[in-house]
Amino acid sequence: MVKDATLCSGTPKSAMPHTTDNPANVTVYDYQYSDEEDYIQFVVCTKENVKAFGKLFFPVVYTIVFLLGLTGNFLLFVILTRYTKKKMTEVYLLNLTVSDLLFVVTLPFWATYAASHWVFGNAFCKIIGVIYTISFHSGIFFISCMGLDKYLEIVHAWSNKNLRAPRKSFLVSSVVWVVSIVLSIPDFIFIQVQDLHNGKQICHLDYGQHNSIWKLLLQFQQILLGFFLPFLCMVFFYSRIACVLTALMSPGKKRALRLVVILVAVFFVLWFPYNVTLFLHLLQNLHLINDCEISKDLDYALQVTESIAFIHCCLNPLLYAFVNKQFRLHLKKLLGAIFRRQKFFALQLPETSHSSSRCTDQVEMTSITKL
Repeated sequence: MVKDATLCSGTPKSAMPHTTDNPANVTVYDYQYSDEEDYIQFVVCTKENVKAFGKLFFPVVYTIVFLLGLTGNFLLFVILTRYTKKKMTEVYLLNLTVSDLLFVVTLPFWATYAASHWVFGNAFCKIIGVIYTISFHSGIFFISCMGLDKYLEIVHAWSNKNLRAPRKSFLVSSVVWVVSIVLSIPDFIFIQVQDLHNGKQICHLDYGQHNSIWKLLLQFQQILLGFFLPFLCMVFFYSRIACVLTALMSPGKKRALRLVVILVAVFFVLWFPYNVTLFLHLLQNLHLINDCEISKDLDYALQVTESIAFIHCCLNPLLYAFVNKQFRLHLKKLLGAIFRRQKFFALQLPETSHSSSRCTDQVEMTSITKL
């Protein structure tokens, strides 16, 4: 009789990113009970190649996503706060933008962590972990809210018009933030810095003696609330929208239908591979997958699919705002104002230098006269 159990420190925990050190020391331990011997055979499945790949891959990807996501969402935030009216769609989009900005702000910390080890202390370990989890869930929820808003606007244009009042959107947004904060409570409680034997530190979730149970519950919650239910909502909302648009004989029907298909397709392409990989890791934690090579492949897959999913914060401004003609006009106006201001300061600099030079000449001439 042989019993196999697998314990993998390379498994993702909650919604924290899959960095090289969290899971840092990606090593699998196989315990085999032999019929012929009375002791346990200890076999180590090392994953140094996986760790080395992450140290190079994550810093580059996180830096690119940070720069693109910060630029796009900051421009969208300025447009929404300065140029648009606070209708229901704009309220959800503004909250989505804030969520994405919070998300990208955490990426430089995770990039540094992936390249070396955690150097920011225990307090920042908790703060960054909680911000990451809140923005992770709230971003998905606000995308679903925007689908609901379009559903009410197009499918139930008249009967549910009161449901799209701006004050209702503020109420729904508040609920989304509260739920996201509640979902981050386990991170706030269990995230901590741990010292390794080599003098380095890791920022990870430590559930103590209930580690396996908590890990399974939070992985299941992430798959359910972070993809499965939002995706079902999007499919329902946008399929009903597509049916209504197909029945209408409006000139912009094809363009609107194309946008609907793109929204659902992009969400699926970005998030489905990541959640499939999370589910396979869940099976690994249940000891249904014990093979070392498969475990390594799952770690590689998780690193790549997670990075693909992170692209969502870069694409949201393009998908939900800048494809709109009015938003493009606002963007052009904003960029024009920025460039005009830069040009103004560029012109002022030579004039200021010329004035300073002229004042210096006058002082010198005065000094010469006094002599």
